[in-house]
Amino acid sequence: MPSLEPVIWLAVKDENAHMLADDVYDAFVLVPLYLAMYFKQDLHIHGNVSKRLYKNIMNYLQRILCDFSPDLSRVNVTADGFAEAAGNQSVIGTGISCGVDSLTTIYDRYVMEDDPDYRVNGLFFFNCGTHGTFSDKSRALYMERYNMNKRCADELGLPIYQVDTNLRAFTYQANDPGNGKAGYLAIWSCVLGLGRAVRRYYVSSCYSYRELETFGRSKHDTDFAAYSESYSVPLIRTERLELIIDGSQYERNAKTERIASWDITRKYLNVCGLYSDVTDSAKNCSQCKKCLRTLFALEALCRLDDFAGVFDLDTYRRHSFRNKCDVVVSKYTDAHKLDNYNLARSHGLRLPSYPVAWLYLLPFRMAGLAKKALRRIIGRKRYESLKSRIKHNHSS
Repeated sequence: MPSLEPVIWLAVKDENAHMLADDVYDAFVLVPLYLAMYFKQDLHIHGNVSKRLYKNIMNYLQRILCDFSPDLSRVNVTADGFAEAAGNQSVIGTGISCGVDSLTTIYDRYVMEDDPDYRVNGLFFFNCGTHGTFSDKSRALYMERYNMNKRCADELGLPIYQVDTNLRAFTYQANDPGNGKAGYLAIWSCVLGLGRAVRRYYVSSCYSYRELETFGRSKHDTDFAAYSESYSVPLIRTERLELIIDGSQYERNAKTERIASWDITRKYLNVCGLYSDVTDSAKNCSQCKKCLRTLFALEALCRLDDFAGVFDLDTYRRHSFRNKCDVVVSKYTDAHKLDNYNLARSHGLRLPSYPVAWLYLLPFRMAGLAKKALRRIIGRKRYESLKSRIKHNHSS
């Protein structure tokens, strides 16, 4: 496979080494599967895997992946054998990023949950691509974000477990610069890698069930989670480990409203979507699309000033009008923008008219289309180059 890294690896702190499922290779199936389907090559796992995970991949997941991207084709997958991870599997976990989705899951499944079989008792923070390309710079950003999230976890009274990995070095090869195609498989692989300890894991959803139904197809070949997470994530399971989509029972702004009064949210909310390629800071930039949609909701809810400690409100106000124009123009093609639009209308937040918004955004949109076309040309050339390298290596 075309990567500067010779092997895929996952790592935890020494004191958490007992959590790693080193007796099964479940953590090393999903990303190689995507690459095999992308490069049209069969896949053999030189180790044992969970039979349930294997059957779900062969019977269901490959069909979903082929529907998701035209670049993918079904392949044959084999393994040395089948086995289940040893261990007591006592951890009920979820990821912590201090974003709206993450904090809502923690609030519902820890603060409000009283059933010990379903109450979160551990938090996880993965370095598998959400912080940028595989590099020292992205790892530095990952560590800064980890330290910020650890302060939150400590205040909650929950342990936080780190998982470091080089999976991003491999997902990037499948024409996935934005990490939305294969990147989610890397996250789920990290969970599988902890199969000796984790029994149940809540995956915080980005979209409601209704939004997935309405807008899922628009994420074709761009964002696998937004395209299919409600029915693909339940397939990522073993005989002893269950992944559950949590948060799809809410629209995004319902989540924001649900946790806006929580003191943890006001102190630690961090939604910024910038990668290490463009930022060295783990703080909210207050102007990327994730920051803007959250601040828009807080403004509509009249809670903006409550979050002055975690956002630069002056920066937001400089970008606010353009963002509101974007919400008005794009409300029927983007789930989060429609949710923002409906929230503004229901709470009396004034928005520009459609003609004003469209004219204001026109020069920005023309520049954006030019950049997108250039990116596609470069991406296609990269794909053809990698494909020729694979054929050459295979023949030799």
